[in-house]
Amino acid sequence: MKVSSLVKRFGTFTAVDDVSFAVHENEFFSLLGPSGCGKTTTLRCISGLEQPTEGDIYISGQLVTSPEKNVMVPPERRGIGMVFQNYAVWPHMTVEQNMSYPLRLAKKPKEKINRKMVYLLDLLELQGLEKRFPSELSGGQQQRVALGRALSTDPEVMLLDEPLSNLDA
Repeated sequence: MKVSSLVKRFGTFTAVDDVSFAVHENEFFSLLGPSGCGKTTTLRCISGLEQPTEGDIYISGQLVTSPEKNVMVPPERRGIGMVFQNYAVWPHMTVEQNMSYPLRLAKKPKEKINRKMVYLLDLLELQGLEKRFPSELSGGQQQRVALGRALSTDPEVMLLDEPLSNLDA
């Protein structure tokens, strides 16, 4: 992934000011800074949830965002998984329904969905909780449900906003 000269303005306020970086395959990268410095806005621009004012974003070598070139690939076509700071798990869906939602939306075969759920429930230590609703889970468990949903589609890039905020021991 490559971010080049990224700028995001909201009216006269500049939330992201000329940010550039590259993240290579199998590499971890962290954006660090004080509250309000543009970390979440940068992630939202990379994911396609926010359109930058200026700059280019490449994912797996493909240009996905460039206001200057009128390129804006929609979020669902970027190959990105994202875990939001507030998790964004749906309260009316069970653990399994939340985690399998992207696969069901993509109309994947039921057997593939079931295999993926068994794998993710084990990986994230959520076995036995698949029929529970978010209100019946701890904050850390809810965060793992959101992570499972993001991982379910085998994304090229994972974006985690405040990923250490609710880890369970």
